Amino acid sequence: MTDLLEVQTSPKDWASDQEVRWCPGCGDYSILKAVQIALSELGGKPDETVFVSGIGCAARFPYYMNTYGMHSIHGRAPAIATGLALSRSDLDVWVVGGDGDMLSIGGNHLIHALRRNVNLTILMFNNQIYGLTKGQYSPTSEVGKVTKSTPFGSLDQPFNPISVALGAEATFVARTHDMDRRHMVETFKRARNHKGASFVEIFQNCNVFNNGAFETITGKSVRDDMTIPLVHGEQIRFGADKELGVALS
Repeated sequence: MTDLLEVQTSPKDWASDQEVRWCPGCGDYSILKAVQIALSELGGKPDETVFVSGIGCAARFPYYMNTYGMHSIHGRAPAIATGLALSRSDLDVWVVGGDGDMLSIGGNHLIHALRRNVNLTILMFNNQIYGLTKGQYSPTSEVGKVTKSTPFGSLDQPFNPISVALGAEATFVARTHDMDRRHMVETFKRARNHKGASFVEIFQNCNVFNNGAFETITGKSVRDDMTIPLVHGEQIRFGADKELGVALS
């Protein structure tokens, strides 16, 4: 009798042979690499993994993963992924989309996927703009944002995606950003290992139509002081030397 050995994959095993076609410098490249690293470290199997996307720059994601995938219709990725996850519980199903795709036309599908607590890993790339259609304001654009569709500034209050997910009673909610690959990898691994619906918001820089949207948070000179890692059961410490903390009096 021959023993079967589990084959450990590398990040390259998760990359497809397709040319990655995002704008040079786009934060999506960093997110793509972090997902590939996370899946290789998790010991996942490409032939048992599926990425479902909607429409937008982030929706190109399935083409660049050496897995099964579906580039679906605008805003409906969570609904399609829900059906897939319920009918094929053996599959590792991921949903990828942008803030416009998931919080505008797809907002209803997102909140229902979260409240149903289906076993999905949902990644929302938030760049506070519509990038694929070249620079219109999105549901996360700040008040006063001047874009091609809001020449006098946006009047609308933006969604806070984390608040939306918590309001839908998602059982795993996290936030990370495209300038911290190590944090992204760890966050994606924890999200994928969660049983139920996982929602991860990723601050992602669109360097063409909304460059520097998160610079005051993710900039190299400030991010250690402006980002606070939250780990269940651990002390809340931050700063370049972990010299800062949060305590309840």
